[in-house]
Amino acid sequence: MRLILFLLILFATNTFAQTIITGKVSDQTKQALPGSSIYIKDSYIGTVSNSQGNFKIKIPKIYQSGKLCISSIGYQSKEISLNKLVTPLLVKLEKDTAQLNEVLVMPKDTLLALLRKAYGKIKDNYPNVDTRMKGFYRESYYEANKEEYLYFGEAIIDVFKSSYNNSSEGQVKIEESRMNKHPLYHDYSSVMWYGGLHFPLYSDDIKHRASYLSPKDFKRYDYTIYKDKLDNQSVYRIEFKPKEGQKAKYQGRFYLDITSLAYLYSECTFSDFGYEKRNKYLFFNGLSVSKRKEQLKYKFWKGKYYLSFSSSKENLYNKKTQSKLIRIYEYLTTDINSKDAKPIQFAEQTELTDVFYLKAKDIQKSDWQDKTRIQADSSLIKLMEYSPNKSNSLLHKEHNLPKGYQFKQKLMKVLTHTYADIYIRAKSNKSITEAKIIYTPSPDLSFNKSIPTGNSPEFSFGMKMGYKLNPHFDINYDSQESIGKNISELNSLGFAYETPIINRGNQLLLMCGVNYFFLQEGIHVGYFKSKSNFKAGGKKFNADKIALYIGKKKQGLSFDLGLRTKLKKFYSLFVMGGYQFNLQEQDRLFIKEKSGFFLTRKKANISLKNSSIKYFEDGIQTSTTCFDTNNFNLKVGIRIML
Repeated sequence: MRLILFLLILFATNTFAQTIITGKVSDQTKQALPGSSIYIKDSYIGTVSNSQGNFKIKIPKIYQSGKLCISSIGYQSKEISLNKLVTPLLVKLEKDTAQLNEVLVMPKDTLLALLRKAYGKIKDNYPNVDTRMKGFYRESYYEANKEEYLYFGEAIIDVFKSSYNNSSEGQVKIEESRMNKHPLYHDYSSVMWYGGLHFPLYSDDIKHRASYLSPKDFKRYDYTIYKDKLDNQSVYRIEFKPKEGQKAKYQGRFYLDITSLAYLYSECTFSDFGYEKRNKYLFFNGLSVSKRKEQLKYKFWKGKYYLSFSSSKENLYNKKTQSKLIRIYEYLTTDINSKDAKPIQFAEQTELTDVFYLKAKDIQKSDWQDKTRIQADSSLIKLMEYSPNKSNSLLHKEHNLPKGYQFKQKLMKVLTHTYADIYIRAKSNKSITEAKIIYTPSPDLSFNKSIPTGNSPEFSFGMKMGYKLNPHFDINYDSQESIGKNISELNSLGFAYETPIINRGNQLLLMCGVNYFFLQEGIHVGYFKSKSNFKAGGKKFNADKIALYIGKKKQGLSFDLGLRTKLKKFYSLFVMGGYQFNLQEQDRLFIKEKSGFFLTRKKANISLKNSSIKYFEDGIQTSTTCFDTNNFNLKVGIRIML
């Protein structure tokens, strides 16, 4: 037993052994280089040097025969074999004196042929399988007038991204988060930004084949090519802008690897047309944009290029509060798994409509206090908006909490868990062959008419409001009203469940629900003019025009089963079948006012057994009706996530 225990300890020691390396990065004059990047080559394990240029990094045993890379902006990178170095390590970097911006004179057709070839090689240069990526996400909102951050948040996220051979959506899960929120956020800004957590998915211009890369849109842009350097690597720099008179959204530049023609980096701003479209989108929120900058960087790893960094910075103006605002999204990949990558479990996924401001934990409640910010190379340090010291100070800045703040925050959380279904319901009916009614509500009034016959589908317009308890379950209220002359009014309270059948790309969700319903439905008898007042069902009717219906009043349980898939952003399409179990049923005459202000129109129903009613079917007086609708129904509609 002791021998086994000894062997287990020995095995664990060898498996998890690590070497700790310390050192300092400086230039040739021994001046410290803070913010230098120190990382293991071909991995995402790394750190940055502090204000004195000092660093410490743990090297797992599996990498101890690899190389340690040290780089800093404006300096030549250095690689050192890990099995030869001595700690503490003193690293001196030389200034980078590479000559840049050498313009290449190239015929237009030749340049476009090069760009077309680069576009065609996306399938070779980028992953053709699904991947799972771990990443560092940051979102901030800054009020320039008051020099205040309305919020500053960070998260470690898990990203599922489908193959670059298609443009289908992926999924995102929050693993850890922390945020410092200004207590007066709702006074400074009425805007909640959704979609930030999905930024590493929708910002990937290569995967989504952005217009400035696509051969079908070459006619809309002017391109210029330069020979340049990127991270000490020879590249082509392509600058582009819309042709005069063309409605193209972007202008900027991107970099191509000279050998593989892979897209390595892009930097874009909006064109005049792009700003015009963006301002139309922001108009209803009282915002306008004056400046926007987007950046993307890709990293070579195990034979393919993967998204390494993306950012979006937008300068805004809030007309309501007359304030200048800056919104920033940043994402940095820290780990990649391209082998048998599985989609994220449905219950763990964030929705595109999730608001990071509401999802992230307050810094005081977060267990994530000190997580290493991994910046894999020097160019990423240059691209990142905030230094680690700045980030730490913003996360721990103290604010006084005013009254009503928590209530507003909870209200917004409720609204972002709410959805609305708008749909059309169809069902068939069992009509009456021959019927007549004589209704005498008072001695001086008598309504007498034969009922029209014929079988036809019944259509209703419906709206359901639901609240998501969690990704799978929700509670809801449903209301339906008939389209056409016949009456069909349904109200129900329900409980629903959904789960994915296809959990990748454009998800396909299975929906099922159970509801307790109250239903009134009947066939239209006719319109009548009321010359004097009369009472029915305890209500007083005095209308120029009324409508009568013969039908049934029901209540019971209904069961729904259907499918839902996303269309775009916060819209999705669903198809659902339902079946009703009637627990209680009554034959009724329905009375509705059809004139006057529509919100004050009265309606009532009375039993066909009432003494004021003489009802005949096939010439025989009866107090029941054979009119009914099928218990099966079909719904087709759109879901809107608020």
